[in-house]
Amino acid sequence: MKMFRLNLLTSLLVLLILFLVVSNYTRGSSKQTQPAGKEPEGKVLQILFPYETTVSSKMLLNLADQYSQLEGNPKIEVIFLSKNDFKKEICINLDQERLADLIICDNSIMPALINLNVLRDLSGYIYNTYKMPHYYWGQWNNTRNDGKYYGVPFTCDPYVLIWNKKLFEESKVSVPKTWEELKTAAREVQKVGIYGIGIGARQPEEITAVYLQLLYSTGGSIREINGEGGLKVFELLRYLKLNKLLPVQCINWNQEDLTNKFLDGEIAMMINNLSALSAIKESNADFEIGVAAVPYEKKENYMFHGKNIGISVTADYEASIKFLDFITQKSTVRKIAEESETIPVQVDVEYDFTEDGYAVSQDFIQKQKERGIAKSSLNSWFDISAAISDGVFELLSETEPSLQNIADVIQDKVRIAIIEN
Repeated sequence: MKMFRLNLLTSLLVLLILFLVVSNYTRGSSKQTQPAGKEPEGKVLQILFPYETTVSSKMLLNLADQYSQLEGNPKIEVIFLSKNDFKKEICINLDQERLADLIICDNSIMPALINLNVLRDLSGYIYNTYKMPHYYWGQWNNTRNDGKYYGVPFTCDPYVLIWNKKLFEESKVSVPKTWEELKTAAREVQKVGIYGIGIGARQPEEITAVYLQLLYSTGGSIREINGEGGLKVFELLRYLKLNKLLPVQCINWNQEDLTNKFLDGEIAMMINNLSALSAIKESNADFEIGVAAVPYEKKENYMFHGKNIGISVTADYEASIKFLDFITQKSTVRKIAEESETIPVQVDVEYDFTEDGYAVSQDFIQKQKERGIAKSSLNSWFDISAAISDGVFELLSETEPSLQNIADVIQDKVRIAIIEN
């Protein structure tokens, strides 16, 4: 009887061991049947994008959908955020360690994000993939800090002068190249219900970018806002305001609002990003438009405005790098330029705007490529843009503002922001 029980226990033990072996083999076999490189089911890669226009948002969604459809790629979730909420959202998510995997931002903002330790060092990736020679050198300025690179240029979207050809032809006005010509043109095309020129002054980073576009053409710099060049910019804005050539309401307009006012015929010309052409194209405007460089004071000024893309410190690094590989392919770079009506960020990718019916001259594009300079790479960009936008708001909204006082206050705030960072 004892021998029988022992044999029975031994048999059960053998069966249990066989069961475990077979189970482990089955699980191992099922793992091996999963295709190499296949992402776990349900995986999502997040991209944070500051909302600008419906067209730019649509472009990114199309790009994300195209990537997600490729075999082995995760689903892409694009998180749209207003520019006003951008810094706040970034800081909250950083504290909670739940940043989006990839972050797209204005190139001037990237140094501030680097300073906040939001972005991951991509130097190894950039060097190993030999990416730098494919881009205009000036575009890298806002992606690096202490010799390290934290992002890749995503769009080249310079500020331009866009005008209503119909109104200019009716008034027999030439396209302005200098500030004096700008004043004259604005006066001559202005009519009842139509302002001569418009800008978007609601969002701090946007109006600061326009201000710098004008400032650098005077020979001035961000460290000399209360000097001759900075005061000349304020004098120009005051002149346009006092002569009712520039609507005071522009302090409530972002770039999309500005484009809509232009399409509605409320302004004859505007200083806006080149990408505004995408919204104009989609609107099927009933008038022709012209595009040229922003008028200058002392010298022509071409600046690299646009967006960069980086990987956050909390990201799925491997999956994010794979997406960077995708969006830096020449075919994708061209697609981004075509859909957003911007200049391709890579030197060896061409895009002819004349196919869209727009008069963006090759001369302008070539000068942008050859002479383009980056906006100041400053860690305190959020504070600097807030100071400049406050000054512009005061100038446009006050009845008799003191230009020197406004410039002095801005310069003090900018100096403190630079020192503290």
